[in-house]
Amino acid sequence: MTSGRWHALRARAERLSFAVAVAAGLCAAPSSAQGPAPSGDPLRVLVGARETSIPVVRSPAGGRALRADLLAESLGGSLRRLPNGHQLLSLPGVSFDLAPDLPFARTGADSVVPLAAPPFVAGGKLYVPLQLASDALPRLGSGVLFDAARGEIRTFSATASSAGRPAATPGLAVESGARRSGARDADPRQADDAIQRAPVRRAAIAAPTRLARRHTVVVDAGHGGPDNGMTGPIKGSPKIYEKNVTLEVAEELEKALRARGVDVVMTRTTDTLIALGDRGRIANASHADLFLSVHVNAANMKWKNPGGARGFETYFLAEAKTEDARRVERMENEAIRFETNADTRQGDPLSFIINDMAQNEHLRESSELAEIVQRELAEMHPGPDRGVKQAGFRVLVTAFMPAVLIEIGFGTNAAEAKFITGRAGQRRLAAAIADAAVEYLAHYERRVRDDSR
Repeated sequence: MTSGRWHALRARAERLSFAVAVAAGLCAAPSSAQGPAPSGDPLRVLVGARETSIPVVRSPAGGRALRADLLAESLGGSLRRLPNGHQLLSLPGVSFDLAPDLPFARTGADSVVPLAAPPFVAGGKLYVPLQLASDALPRLGSGVLFDAARGEIRTFSATASSAGRPAATPGLAVESGARRSGARDADPRQADDAIQRAPVRRAAIAAPTRLARRHTVVVDAGHGGPDNGMTGPIKGSPKIYEKNVTLEVAEELEKALRARGVDVVMTRTTDTLIALGDRGRIANASHADLFLSVHVNAANMKWKNPGGARGFETYFLAEAKTEDARRVERMENEAIRFETNADTRQGDPLSFIINDMAQNEHLRESSELAEIVQRELAEMHPGPDRGVKQAGFRVLVTAFMPAVLIEIGFGTNAAEAKFITGRAGQRRLAAAIADAAVEYLAHYERRVRDDSR
């Protein structure tokens, strides 16, 4: 969806939502002038010889929060209101574009950072999650260190301390977690003979750029954090976890898309849990053109030979038509049980209205994108083509653009598990999906040109 069409949809939905809220008596009361309750020791900020303490308070969504203006003042930054109602929090080396009730922040033209909890306003002041100061700022900014043991932020010379450190990745997820392990250890040379005979894709860097303008694609690595997703294989080793495989393939997909001249936003780049509903919202905030969610399939243990199930399939958002599609839908939607506040927006009339309009608008486009992804995967995947399917995946519900969920293979199958965990297989999967995305975007550009004539 173009930026103009998205804003038009949102404006229409806001007008309808306000009318619904007034009629139902749902309009929220103004926020209290009283500040939120304290929560633990204050955060200390040390800049040279100057020390400042910032009160830590409870966030309505859970967790702890800080006043954004006090954080900016203590670090020599600034907080200013933007014409669109957002607020820009400028801190050393990074600025966060924030809006109340949105659990992410924009840090650049195409970089979106998920937040542990949405910012909120109380007593006329903007509060941000403590995580923004303790995790996002030290990693995305410059010259800032968070000492968890002391509960303090310290500044230092960025020139001396950042030597040799790689630049922050756009879209870097801010929640910390243990680095993934296990899946990369699989030796791709040990892959099944049938996998080794699969056609070899051209290298990602050699793929020509066929697009007339820059596009943004959001790449979503399924599951993460406490949500391992599927575990496999049924017989064989090493054991793999879906959350690790999806992140590794997503990272390869990011490289392949950038090599094709496409901007990329990652919903996560570490082993962390991002709420299903927030993944689509990250894409919306990025004004993305496409949303690609990567997953690993698992066999139904009631099947006659579950360990033998293989193949790839691509889904778009619509009512599930088959029992197998409903099975996959239930499996991938199970991640919601790890979310502490997953249902907080369920009764929001604005969300319902936007969802209905945006999803209907992009149904055909998502179906077309799924067909192209499936066709490209069929050229290189050693497993059978299980076709394009539809189901009600929660991760796709809030993405108001062409969006698909790709099951890259069965992790419960020993041979296919080797393929999707080996570097060679992951790169070939990424190249195929990236080719599909570029082909769809090229088709879209041609349609736009034809419509404008």
